[in-house]
Amino acid sequence: MVIKTMDDIDREKKKESREKMKKEISEDITDVIDNVFNKKKKQKMSILGIITRGLLFLFLGLIIIDLVLGSIWLLKELIKSLFLNG
Repeated sequence: MVIKTMDDIDREKKKESREKMKKEISEDITDVIDNVFNKKKKQKMSILGIITRGLLFLFLGLIIIDLVLGSIWLLKELIKSLFLNG
């Protein structure tokens, strides 16, 4: 049977704590490097998010179509007033 002194036990505890600390530090560094160089994983959108985004694009599309058609109508009315009343 091996007899261990208090110094041996203290050395083993210090060695274990250093190894544990090295392991934690290396895991932290790996996590930081992964976060910096890897793209963040895209989260899956919920049904409500998809519906909201779709309605937003539809609304913006309707506004753009309304602006274009309204501009054409106003231009047509301007041309009528310029040439028919003169």
